[in-house]
Amino acid sequence: MVKGLPLMHHDVSLTDDQNIRKDLFFASSNLLKKIRQLEKDHTDFLLWDQILYQDWYNLTFRDELQAGELLEKRHKVLTTFQVHLKYVANTSNVPLERAYCMLKEEESQYQAGDDVWKFVIDKLRKNRFDTATRSSAVAGEPLPIPEDGPAINFAEIFFKDDSALSGLRRRARSVYHYLNDIDDGMMARHLSVPMAGYQLFKETFQIAMKCGDWKLLGRLWKAADPAYQQRYLRNMPVHLKDFLQQIIAENASEEALEKEQAEAESLLRTTYRKLARLLHPDKQIGVSKEHQDWASIKWQRVQAAYKAQDHDALKRIELLCMAELGQLNDLTTDEIYQSSLVLNEEYEALKRNLKACRKHPAWKFSSRRSYETLKKQARLELEKRFGPLEAEVHMLESLLKMLSAAEKQAVH
Repeated sequence: MVKGLPLMHHDVSLTDDQNIRKDLFFASSNLLKKIRQLEKDHTDFLLWDQILYQDWYNLTFRDELQAGELLEKRHKVLTTFQVHLKYVANTSNVPLERAYCMLKEEESQYQAGDDVWKFVIDKLRKNRFDTATRSSAVAGEPLPIPEDGPAINFAEIFFKDDSALSGLRRRARSVYHYLNDIDDGMMARHLSVPMAGYQLFKETFQIAMKCGDWKLLGRLWKAADPAYQQRYLRNMPVHLKDFLQQIIAENASEEALEKEQAEAESLLRTTYRKLARLLHPDKQIGVSKEHQDWASIKWQRVQAAYKAQDHDALKRIELLCMAELGQLNDLTTDEIYQSSLVLNEEYEALKRNLKACRKHPAWKFSSRRSYETLKKQARLELEKRFGPLEAEVHMLESLLKMLSAAEKQAVH
């Protein structure tokens, strides 16, 4: 039985529905009062003490933080390059010195190429990095840092694997770029052109295979006429047919997952829009100051839940709003009981959150008179955060110097 909630009897014939509803509303009302107080304490911490603490922290340790940010950027560049270096060495069966030269040649092609050519090399690098990451995960090795945002600029390292892209002519690169940008319907129309359709299918299929773009390969296969598929497979070795079928099956699974994710996102947006109509600051015109404060707190939580793509959290907030606005009268007894359970979960979650806040260095920061203890703690945390990075960057820089020296010696 949930603490603070009355015991429910499932034999409706022995109970008075109105009394049950009254008891449930009373229990919910008490929980709502406690929830409001905890929300206020939590909001005061977030909007006052934590902001003051963060401003003090950024100002006091600005030099250390700036140096640490540069260190993190350099570490990301070096570790990402190391992933490519090891992968090229392993797949091409060459020493690291040779792999270094191959990647340097790739970067030379990148710098000399047009936008389409750079796009293709960026695509190859992403596929190579993803493959290397998956291989590391299977082997139980530490995972490389994921590439977020723009691709790492290898020009920061110097100046490929087996030069898979260097054999593509400019027309082939343009076709590759174009087909990646159009939708499946337009691709199917291009492939349906008599005579030219099969030639386009064949050439693009080979480009996708050469670049390792399995998603484009799967899209091509799906859009192609079955006669094209049979004709292309006719003289293909068995092991390549098996590989192709595996790629196509994986692509189909990814499409199903993308469809499921799209449906979940649609449901998320629907709930978010409903809450926005109720809580958005622009909707709080002509209401009391108390209601504005209440809506502001809830709106911050809605924003956080939406950013985290947490639909369950949005639904809980929606139910909380209904309870606090007294909109539960139209619900059944079971639905009211379920809402009471949600309120109790919310209350317990807020207590846990506030307990965690008390451990934060910003807790009661506005009432502090001395900051020396905080400074010592913060410096220790910065050393723990950046110390290992600095050592690893030093090691990777030494490796690069050795490879660069070996490359120069080989040239001379």
